Amino acid sequence: MLSNPSAWADAEGLLRRAHAILAVTHVSPDGDAIGSLMGLTHALRGLGKTVTPACQDPPHPRFEYLKGVHDIRQSAEGDFDLLVVLDTSDLARLGTIFLPAQHGRLPMVVIDHHVTNLNFGTVNIVEPTASSTAEIVLALLKKMGVPLTPDIASALLTGVITDTLGFRTSNTTSNTLAAAMELMQHGAPLPEIIRRALVMRSFDSLRLLGAGLSSAKLEGRLAYATLSQKLRRELGVQEERGDGGLVGTLITAYEVDVAAVFVELTSGEIEIGLRAQPGFDVSQVALEFGGGGHAAAAGCTLPGPMRDAVNRVIPRLKRVIEET
Repeated sequence: MLSNPSAWADAEGLLRRAHAILAVTHVSPDGDAIGSLMGLTHALRGLGKTVTPACQDPPHPRFEYLKGVHDIRQSAEGDFDLLVVLDTSDLARLGTIFLPAQHGRLPMVVIDHHVTNLNFGTVNIVEPTASSTAEIVLALLKKMGVPLTPDIASALLTGVITDTLGFRTSNTTSNTLAAAMELMQHGAPLPEIIRRALVMRSFDSLRLLGAGLSSAKLEGRLAYATLSQKLRRELGVQEERGDGGLVGTLITAYEVDVAAVFVELTSGEIEIGLRAQPGFDVSQVALEFGGGGHAAAAGCTLPGPMRDAVNRVIPRLKRVIEET
């Protein structure tokens, strides 16, 4: 961490001087996106700043245990003097929340750990060796001398836990465990966060997972599945986005090196989740198709129909396996 000390110092200066801050994260926010967003929001509000957290898509109900999560707005109009972008590798991943005419003139601090980050901010704190963006936010808050409250700690530990799948991924380091211990010491309930963020899921998600598994395909060492809007209607699933944990389940099969799930949105676009076993890298595939992520977990969104998206992505994923 602190690979670019001057960037960290510049980011701290911008945060301290700002009065009205817009903090945003990527579409279809995961636990690290929501945890980092809310952790930084609580911390900066504690410094007397006016902070507006925003995201194109509302957070999943599983994160309702985090204080203030319902304050996250799905629009970002207003007067701000600083934009902070969290856990997002490029501006396109912000979706409709980013308004170029209004936000393009603002100084922008980018805080992220994705290796595919395009360093698009005025100041970029991008640390690919960190387990999560939440781990970076914690380091920044400590550098700034911000006191950690239970609300800040719980949000940041949510980010760490979800992006490491409960300390099970290769990006888990001794620094990650030390960060988790520190957050627990400041009031973050580890067992409850693991239960709420990783274990519990809706009955709709279970139905979607079951249907997706029953229709999944295995071609060589590649597993993939499609989840159409028609299937969601047949199952009575209300959530437009999400795969019910399907891509994360497919990659656990012994026979699978790379997994992909294609989710049809009501807009007709296809949201694609990618996972890989250690030694394989799906981040560059996601980047080629306008997305981003990590070697082991990445994603992108393509125009429909489903058939075209599958035909574009599957051959590229097979090459990843063949060339590794």
